[in-house]
Amino acid sequence: MARRMELGFPKSASYSLREQAARTILRNVRSQGHSYVELREDGKRFIFFCTLCLAPCYSDSVLFNHLKGTLHTERLSAAKLTLLGPNPWPFDDGVLFFHKPVEGDNQVRSLNDNQERLLEYHNNDNNLAIVSYVDHSKGNGNGHGEFNGNVRNVEDCSFENLDDGGDNGPLVIPGVLIKDEISDIRVRELGYGQIAARFTEKDGIVCGISRIWCEWLGKVNAGLENKVKVPVHDYAIVTFTYNVDLGRKGLLDDVKLLLSSSTGAEPETDENSRVKRKKCFSDSEDVSQSMSHQYDSSVMLNKSVKRELKRQQRLASERMCDICQQKILTHKDVATLLNMKTGRLACSSRNVNGVFHVFHTSCLIHWILLCEYEMSVKNLGGSKVRRRYRRKNKTKGNKYSKNGETRQIKTQIDSVFCPACQGTGIIVDGDDLEKPTIPLSEIFKYKIKVSDARRAWMKSPEVLQNCSTGFHFPCQSEETLQENMKHLKLVHFYGAFV
Repeated sequence: MARRMELGFPKSASYSLREQAARTILRNVRSQGHSYVELREDGKRFIFFCTLCLAPCYSDSVLFNHLKGTLHTERLSAAKLTLLGPNPWPFDDGVLFFHKPVEGDNQVRSLNDNQERLLEYHNNDNNLAIVSYVDHSKGNGNGHGEFNGNVRNVEDCSFENLDDGGDNGPLVIPGVLIKDEISDIRVRELGYGQIAARFTEKDGIVCGISRIWCEWLGKVNAGLENKVKVPVHDYAIVTFTYNVDLGRKGLLDDVKLLLSSSTGAEPETDENSRVKRKKCFSDSEDVSQSMSHQYDSSVMLNKSVKRELKRQQRLASERMCDICQQKILTHKDVATLLNMKTGRLACSSRNVNGVFHVFHTSCLIHWILLCEYEMSVKNLGGSKVRRRYRRKNKTKGNKYSKNGETRQIKTQIDSVFCPACQGTGIIVDGDDLEKPTIPLSEIFKYKIKVSDARRAWMKSPEVLQNCSTGFHFPCQSEETLQENMKHLKLVHFYGAFV
């Protein structure tokens, strides 16, 4: 409860007792192997939360009943094959991952942390390693920045150039909005994820994909390079510890503007105004009345600012992950896409202000898997669905024309991109920003597909040596098909931490 004390809130005896009792129950539950159960603060009460089932439990009895329930039993069986291995995913995003080695069990997660975090954000300057921003987009002609010191460019991060422990120094990503300023941030290698899939064959011809997944390999070691011979993905995942201002303009700008415009009007400079003011304050009664009016207006101003602050906090606390539509919690892990060819965040090609979108870390992994699935299926051959979409696009071609510019509208995914803005992180010239190419209706369908394939995976996951997450696409045909597993790509994972 350090945050409450730092903010000046009194810690009552009853509150302390409730917290102590909840922590005792949590320790007992976790000692029995339920590492996915955590304690969150909902208003003035503590609740237990089962990350495997996304189930809030408002008392210890509800928690115990849940842990014995059918749904939890099914999810636990799947988790033992996917998330509870000896080398777990090193993330805690609140919707799938629940393991963060650097933090203990004694920190309470708050469902309303966005409000507190909004107030204490200025005390957390060490969250990111920030260096001064320099525009390197024109430095060497290929979109990579020229950095001196013990830092690396993205182009240096090939599989062969990495070693265990990240001794090659941090990676620098330019042009990122941090605390209302465009900065270069340094991120460190966390490890690799390996994307693989199980392809189905009929009469010796590959006809589909039944499962696709990403398993956590961790840091590079001497044996891994010889064991895995697959290409490095064109996109990496950069993780952050979430706060409400991350990746977007400050939410309190309106409040600051209100304060600056209402703390007192600029003194009038004309002669008549000065005479009137001098005359007004020459009388003691007038002075007292004036001070009284100022005090009343100050009280009203404080109330107005507080109302605006609460409104801004409410908006901040309602930020949702654009992929799963679940709430994003402060202090949890979120992630964004990094284009490994250009060294820039994927969203950078859709704006020039350093703004970027964040998602639950697991959700962004799932989005990459969906993109890989769609591209792989596309390469297997034609389909009736694509022909139907092609005819449909001809009739709707004019719908996507703007200012005389007609953009090519697609319904198929041919590259990984940000699911919120469709940015890919390519280098753009001036204001010639990248344009979305897939209709929002199709993006919505893809997100539904992510949800359905995830549920199917939890019912029938791939059995692997490493911790994993993935999709399952049940075969609709009753024919017997042969399946072959194939490694596809390695994905970099970086952490924006000191």
